[in-house]
Amino acid sequence: MNDTSDPLKTNRLSAPQTHSTRARIKRIWIGNEGLRSGWSALLFVLIFGAVLGVVLFVSHLFHHHRPVATEVTPRMMIVGELALIFAGLIATKVMSLIEKRSWLAYGLAAPHRARHLGQGAFWGVVMMSATIALLWLCHAVTIERSAIQIGPLIQFALLWALAFALVALGEEVAFRGYVFFLLARRNRPVKAALITSAVFALVHFANPAETVAGILAAAAAGLVICLAIWRTGSLWWAMGFHAAWDWSQSFLFGVADSGELAAGHWLTSQPHGPSWLSGGSVGPEGSLLLLPVLALTALVIVRTLPASEAAQTAFK
Repeated sequence: MNDTSDPLKTNRLSAPQTHSTRARIKRIWIGNEGLRSGWSALLFVLIFGAVLGVVLFVSHLFHHHRPVATEVTPRMMIVGELALIFAGLIATKVMSLIEKRSWLAYGLAAPHRARHLGQGAFWGVVMMSATIALLWLCHAVTIERSAIQIGPLIQFALLWALAFALVALGEEVAFRGYVFFLLARRNRPVKAALITSAVFALVHFANPAETVAGILAAAAAGLVICLAIWRTGSLWWAMGFHAAWDWSQSFLFGVADSGELAAGHWLTSQPHGPSWLSGGSVGPEGSLLLLPVLALTALVIVRTLPASEAAQTAFK
């Protein structure tokens, strides 16, 4: 008579099934290159959010929280951006340890850093000036000289330059540093650009008086900046462009930047006409005229930043 309840036989049959189940579960989390890219990106976001939350909580305890206002000062922005930079760098460092890479390998270590930073800053001023010129030609903005004296004006120029340099560093590290390089290396650069640009655009919903046109412009700007990162293999051109774009917008021309006005600016620009044309209270980033300027920026990137082998090794 056969004994079908033999425990040894049952264990031998169940062992391969258990191993197979564990292997399937492991494959959900682990791929050929370690922790899968989706989980890695999520872990980065969680670490970034946790660190930023702690820093902002401590800042609030010491009464350094940013008040709700449509006019911002350099000091208000500098405090907030330092928190963003700290959180982004800590999250990048932790993920670099997990991936056994240098924390500089996510866009900060690359050849020609100073040159790319300077080129990006130059084109940031040029392209924002082109945007304001288009608005002026379409009678969508009037421009006047502010009443600030030369001494305070120079001080504001320098303080806003520092503030927007920190904005560029913080936002590029947070939105297009670790996550972009991770997805570009393991997936495809186009996918990395689409995902990071979508997230960048969604975050702009938190800006005061943001519009659909402004969200679309943020997404388009994200794609253009990703193109520069792909061509250079680093964040430096992007940081220069980002900083100079915001500086020109807020200090040089005195228009709203995603709904926020800078205290202390050289010129004062007032929007006129429909918001889809002038940008309204959002500023030039809410105008559809920004789209051809961004297209021109993409062309400049392709023509002035030739793809090199050194740049592409940054994504390997």
